[in-house]
Amino acid sequence: MITDSGRTCSTSCLRNGLGPAIVVVVVLFALCACGQEGAPVGERHLVDAIAAVIGDEIILESEVDEELYLYQMRMGGRIPEGEVRAIRTEILREMVDETLLVAMAKRDTIELAEGELEAELERRVDGLREQHGSQEALDRALAAEGLTVAELRDAYRDDIERRLLAEKAVRREVHAKLDVTWREVEEYYEEHAEEVARVAEAYEVAGILVTPKVSEAAKRRAIERMTRVRDRLAAGDPFEDLAREFSEDASAQAGGDLGTFGRGAMVPEFEDAAFALEPGEVSGIVPTRFGFHIIEVLEKDDETVHARHILARVEPGPEDEERARASADSLRELVLGGRDFAEVARQRSDDRASREAGGTLGWFAPDELAPAILGILVGLEPGEIGDVVRGDTGYYVIKLLAHEPERIAPLDEMREDLREYIFNLKVRDELAALIERLSSELYVDIRTPTVPTE
Repeated sequence: MITDSGRTCSTSCLRNGLGPAIVVVVVLFALCACGQEGAPVGERHLVDAIAAVIGDEIILESEVDEELYLYQMRMGGRIPEGEVRAIRTEILREMVDETLLVAMAKRDTIELAEGELEAELERRVDGLREQHGSQEALDRALAAEGLTVAELRDAYRDDIERRLLAEKAVRREVHAKLDVTWREVEEYYEEHAEEVARVAEAYEVAGILVTPKVSEAAKRRAIERMTRVRDRLAAGDPFEDLAREFSEDASAQAGGDLGTFGRGAMVPEFEDAAFALEPGEVSGIVPTRFGFHIIEVLEKDDETVHARHILARVEPGPEDEERARASADSLRELVLGGRDFAEVARQRSDDRASREAGGTLGWFAPDELAPAILGILVGLEPGEIGDVVRGDTGYYVIKLLAHEPERIAPLDEMREDLREYIFNLKVRDELAALIERLSSELYVDIRTPTVPTE
């Protein structure tokens, strides 16, 4: 279907479709994750130099590397080595484009409205506050890097102002001069329907989930293990040492430390126990779907907790799997015998998210389904029940509710989306023409080696 960048996106965000608000957020995430500015990404420049000159402004290699670092954070921390140079080149070109747009905005006396910059800064701080759960948690995260909110605002004030000016210039010089008529939409559809109106095949699926339940014997063994841990804690053994020795969680190597988390980040039983403790207190044995925990709270405020834990996992064994499969088979026979599928799902399914909806799981493209489930669905007609199949969390009784084959959507269904798509194509072309014109009016010298444009 149709994808493109939105109408209000400046050149600095055309690459990834992210609005300017992401910049400060990603900077903070980068600092907190790595504890240093400008961590290595592929090829880095050890000595700062001029990457480009645009009129009387310069872009430094270090500035390009910072943007590359932020891009890396958005992409999950890794860029394939062979792609680093091409991505860096694209980032530099976008920085040059933005500088040209800012120069035009200043030349044409395009200005931000009174309070617009402050409002944007506040909006971004609000986003950071929400990400961290509270103002106190945000202050702690910044303090760990030697910063305050006011200093963060000051550090990025100029950068955000430039991006807002570039956006305003694009809206005035490009967006305001463009329109898409319905006739254009119809003509484009006639020529490109195969490309832009293709709707992928999809299945609407319902399921009754039976998860394997851990045997009581396995639970008793885990509780006995954690009781021994509690006894050693009471005898004075350090919590972190016992976590390294006994915990069956990835946090064991860090002494069980889970870091700081807000409400909603953990399963409810764990969260309730953690927020009920005061700093320095240790919980009893807390059961969750992951197993049995002992929790110690290190720091706490109204919205966040810094805690560590020791986990004894309890996982279903072969006999538990057999019981779950047999239960799913019996539910399938019940439905095939005439019981309403939705009623059985509401009463018996272990999937809380779909249970109240009568087991309805939603629409899925083929590549979104597990191969085993897809293999069952392709042999069903809408309304039919498939064989029991093992999913990620248990055994499913699957019902195919509806099937939509791949098709070309009619114009009436596509009209609004297609108009938006054509508008974005025009924006792309007009923006490229504007950048080319500005490049001829201002001196542009790109000095860093770049990947040639194809």
